[in-house]
Amino acid sequence: MEKGLREIEGHVVQTIPQTLWNDIANMENEKKLVENRILLPIQHKELAEKHGVITPKTILLFGPPGTGKTIFAKAIAGKLGWSFIEINPSDLATKSYEQVAHRIKNVFDRLSNITDTVVFLDEFEELALSPERASESQRLVSNEMLKQLSRFRENSKAVLVCATNNIRHLNPALLRPGRFDVILPVGPLNKEARKKVFEKYLSHLNAGEIDIDAVAEKAERYTPADIQLVCMAAAHRAFEKEFTSGRDYKVSTHDLLQEIDSHKPTVSEEDLKQFREDANAFCRADYCLLFHS
Repeated sequence: MEKGLREIEGHVVQTIPQTLWNDIANMENEKKLVENRILLPIQHKELAEKHGVITPKTILLFGPPGTGKTIFAKAIAGKLGWSFIEINPSDLATKSYEQVAHRIKNVFDRLSNITDTVVFLDEFEELALSPERASESQRLVSNEMLKQLSRFRENSKAVLVCATNNIRHLNPALLRPGRFDVILPVGPLNKEARKKVFEKYLSHLNAGEIDIDAVAEKAERYTPADIQLVCMAAAHRAFEKEFTSGRDYKVSTHDLLQEIDSHKPTVSEEDLKQFREDANAFCRADYCLLFHS
C-alpha cells in the first residue's frame, strides 16, 4: 500500500510528452471520440458549461493484452498536459479482501485531492469481479469500487482511466450508464497501423529496400511489442552476418518474414474472436458509430 500511496501523493508521477498522442497508430476513431467527449469539455470548460455539458471523468478501456491500453491512457495525459499516475491491484494487495476494500477507500480519499492528473487503474477486473465469479469477500471489494467510482465522478478534478483484458469478468453494474463516461474497445493493429509501426522501428536499423506491404500483411494480430521484437531479432541477425562476413549486411524483407514465421503473435485467433464479440456487446452507441464507420 505504501507504494500506491507514494504514487498518489505525487512522489512517482510521470510527465508524458504531448507527441505521444500523435504517435498512436490504429486508434483514430478512438482518439476522435475521446477528443470530442473527454478532452474538449475539459479544455473548454466555459463553453461546455454554456451548453450544459458535464465534464466527463471516467473511461474504461478493454481488449486483448498488448494492444495499447496503457499507452492510450498515457497519451490522454500527454494531450491534456497533465500528470500521469499508474495504480495496479498489486499496490493494494494484503492478507484479506476486507482490508483491500478499506485500502481502495483510502486510495480514493487521496485521489479526491489531486487535480490535473490522469489516474490509470490497470487489471481492473481484479477489483471489480462480477458477482457470479466473486467470493463473498471479493464482492466486498467490487461493491467498494462501485461506491468509489461514483464518488470519483462526482467530486474529482482528475480523469480516471481503467483497463481490463476481460470485460466479461466485470461486475455488470459498472457497465451501466452513470459509471463510465466512455467505454472503448482497444483491439489489434490493422494493416496500415502495422506498416507504421514497422516503419518506425526499421528507421533505426541498417535496412535495405523493404516490401512493407508484404511484411505487414504477414504480421496479422501482431501487437507493437511483437513488431518491435521481430525488428530487433532481424537487426541482431544482420549484425551477426556482417560480423562473420566482414561485409555490409542490410536487413531484408526475407529476414523480417523469417522472423515473423518464428514468432507467435500475442493476440490469438480466440482473443480476436472474443474481442469482436465484446466490442459489439459492450460498446455504446456513440462509439459503435465510429467503430463501424
